[in-house]
Amino acid sequence: MELRATKSEKWFAPLLVISLFITQLDSGIISTNLSSMARGLMLTPAEKSWIVSIYTLGLLFATPVMGSMIDRFGYRMVFLTELAFYFVGVLGIALSQTFPMLLVFRALQAFGSSSLLTLTLSLVFANTERKIGGRVGNIGALIALSTIFAPIISVISLAKTHDWRNIYFVMACLIAIIFLLAFFIVPKVTNSEAKSFDIKGNSLFVLALVAFNLLLTRGFSRGHIVELVVYAAILIISATLFMKVEAAREKDQLAVLFSRNLWQVPAYRTSLIGGITTGLVMSLFAFLPSFIEMTFHLDARKAGSLMTVMAVGTFLGSKIAGIWTDRKGASHSTIGTMGLVFISLVVMYFSVTSFKVFLFALLFFGIAIGSLMTVPLQVLVVEASPRDRNASLSLLSVCKKLGMTIGITLIGVLAHATGSLGFSQMLLGLMVVTLIFIFYMRKKA
Repeated sequence: MELRATKSEKWFAPLLVISLFITQLDSGIISTNLSSMARGLMLTPAEKSWIVSIYTLGLLFATPVMGSMIDRFGYRMVFLTELAFYFVGVLGIALSQTFPMLLVFRALQAFGSSSLLTLTLSLVFANTERKIGGRVGNIGALIALSTIFAPIISVISLAKTHDWRNIYFVMACLIAIIFLLAFFIVPKVTNSEAKSFDIKGNSLFVLALVAFNLLLTRGFSRGHIVELVVYAAILIISATLFMKVEAAREKDQLAVLFSRNLWQVPAYRTSLIGGITTGLVMSLFAFLPSFIEMTFHLDARKAGSLMTVMAVGTFLGSKIAGIWTDRKGASHSTIGTMGLVFISLVVMYFSVTSFKVFLFALLFFGIAIGSLMTVPLQVLVVEASPRDRNASLSLLSVCKKLGMTIGITLIGVLAHATGSLGFSQMLLGLMVVTLIFIFYMRKKA
């Protein structure tokens, strides 16, 4: 599915970029507003954590489905669908009066932002022939900027209005305006190469993801053997059926979410494994504020504000990775940026004795993870599967979210087992994982 750059179609890219920036504000907004939301709705600590978890789960489940729809229905239709979901989600959040109502609309909000990054990257790859790394790096830098500005915008909104709902009303209005502009300005493009939608494959894949997540987050934590067995059985059955369905569709030359033929391509396989590894490292994001608060005895607000230091590093890392990828290639930059991640983990592990050194480690970690997660893996997976870039980019995004889900669960298990945050143990584990990935890539290269 390609877009030719007619006058009206030139509006599509700016609208898409603005929408991506708005939707990426969520992590900073929710972290700032979460306490106010919990007080207003009288939520328990467990319910409070679910406000964050449901969004991650929604992204995890919606990304492969929405990503696969791009080839079938085109950029415009998927873009409008995402905006509609997001509008209903944020408006519903602003109007929510109960916890269940809030969860439903948080899930819809997640559906509305699940494939905007895939759409944006796909458009970049479709319209760029040279220096693709720099263009992809600019998208990563945009996401980093949203992470920097989100807490600032949210704090200003709370200070001026004293109501966490108002910022969601503003976001709903902005998304509605973008939807109307896109509906009337961006033309319909007939896709002569439209492929059949992989309904069975996507459904089984989502079911497997649900079972896997429940197996991690509920089965192990509660310790119910029967519950654990049920989730494991659903996972095994759905995953097995998924592989059979995908193999049959690929044999008939139909669109698939997971291609066995592509899996045999080292660069494709490496990018997906790298996505899971990146997600594992990104899971540290969720625990850094608590770690800073307990280690350096800061209050929650100051600890959370220090995440801006890492966000600045992520912005710098995105730009660095773009230049690196264009000059040395995606494979070389992937190995190099993963090496940076390893060094940053070592620095962070030994930085807890000094607050100033830790701030440097936090900035360095931001640069390293920003370099890895924003550019080389995306370029690598598209280079390996140029004809299936939409499905491949979506699958890579799912791998990152899957790795993050696993990482968060592992830190929780380590915390329970050691009676601490489990952060230091996770750092050691991630050092080992990143080293294994580096040696794996060097061997394949």
